[in-house]
Amino acid sequence: MSTSIKFSTLLGAALLSASAAAQAVIVEPFTGGQLSAAGWSQPIGADASIYLSQSAPDGTYGIALSEGQWSYNTSINFLPGETLSAWINPGPGPNTDPNDQGGRLYVGFDAGVSGAYSFVAASDTEQLGFQDNSNNYALPDFSNAVNQNYADQWYLLTVTLSSDGSSATANVYNNDGSTLLNTLTETGLSVTGNTGIALRGLGGAAITSVAIVPLPGTFWLFASAAGLLPALRRRK
Repeated sequence: MSTSIKFSTLLGAALLSASAAAQAVIVEPFTGGQLSAAGWSQPIGADASIYLSQSAPDGTYGIALSEGQWSYNTSINFLPGETLSAWINPGPGPNTDPNDQGGRLYVGFDAGVSGAYSFVAASDTEQLGFQDNSNNYALPDFSNAVNQNYADQWYLLTVTLSSDGSSATANVYNNDGSTLLNTLTETGLSVTGNTGIALRGLGGAAITSVAIVPLPGTFWLFASAAGLLPALRRRK
């Protein structure tokens, strides 16, 4: 195996390519069909391979999130100016499959003990929505939403925070990871304190490969933590 192939294999195991200039670092791969023990407030998932007919484009099935439970992780830093991405499967909605009522997958940010902001892939109502759960995980429902039909397949969901933390934009891409299907922007936020993320699922919604594109200048810190610097130096 050539040196370039070895390097690409090693780097690809820990990073998702976002662009030539930016790299997304996987912060939760969902290995073993569970939330990893470190950092999460409670385990909220089971191996999704027993529920789904197809693996995600990353080759895994991830986890099927437990019904209606929130779990947050304050050891993951998702900062203003960064982008979070994840492969999701909220299940088919009633417009796609009349025999299925669909589910919901919540991806929260600015998360802590008291709550989080969240974007929601809701196949039960055929929407991509936003909820301000910052003061209470249990409440409320969507304050903003756009129509979005979902099939029984994987989608790439990205959430980008503005540099000042006052707004966030969610994008939903098809299972090729590049065809944009929908976008939703929420303004008037105050992302200044908590930097954790949170997850919740309904109806067997599945998720895998949560990754973050770090701020410029911090990629090397992620690479160092992942043990990649020796390989990078050898390649250079």
